[in-house]
Amino acid sequence: PSLRPAAMAAALRSSRRPHVRASASASAGAAAKLADTPLTPVMDKGEVQTAALATAGVYAVFDANEAIQYVGLSRKIDASVANHMAELPELTHAVKVLPMSDTSREALVAAWKAWVEESVELTGAIPPGNQPGETKWQARKAAPMKREVRLTAGKAINVPIEELVDKLVKDAKVVAFVKGTRTQPACGFSFKMLQMLNESRVDFEVVNVLDEEFNPGLRDAIKKYSQWPTIPQLYVGGEFVGGADIVEQMNTSGELAKLLKGGQ
Repeated sequence: PSLRPAAMAAALRSSRRPHVRASASASAGAAAKLADTPLTPVMDKGEVQTAALATAGVYAVFDANEAIQYVGLSRKIDASVANHMAELPELTHAVKVLPMSDTSREALVAAWKAWVEESVELTGAIPPGNQPGETKWQARKAAPMKREVRLTAGKAINVPIEELVDKLVKDAKVVAFVKGTRTQPACGFSFKMLQMLNESRVDFEVVNVLDEEFNPGLRDAIKKYSQWPTIPQLYVGGEFVGGADIVEQMNTSGELAKLLKGGQ
């Protein structure tokens, strides 16, 4: 569940009542304090860590300076944090998570109130993302994500996978071959490439090289096709652009934006 700004303001006002604070403690348990909860990076050694957040409960998002940005509640914290990483990467560097076995709205809201109130006590202000009128976090609804491209229907085929790759690369204007999916990249390099493409706001296709059911043998086939040894790989206008490092350099120099606009 999520709270709209008006509901959030009302919840914050009600959270100052003594009986609500007691309710939050009873629902969230002794480990409910925000200050005592360990800070977990969303990336570790180049790997995305959202899979470790597959739980329901309350979470707080921190930026690169470990300043709190937002306190949220979710029945799927991993999905919520993955969305924040995609939409607000500059503000989503680490999280604190309070798993909860009682996932009723009442219990989640009570625990959320306790964390917001504690944040106010610690910092002197409501977290930026929870302030009335703020829309980047609580009121933002992610656009429906395009599904990853499946090169086959999951059945044995007589066409070499390289031919299917060649057709896709030539038919689609922008294609990223990555490890994982749009919302759950399986490596840090794939995450970075998807992040740059999301920030560019261009339309692009994603192919998961780890999907052996629908893209059998693709992980090796794409390396042979491009004559490039690593994944992810980006193609624009039917041409191979490069891997994560090259794309990042082009993004920094502004070349990527020009190329992607031309590809559209």
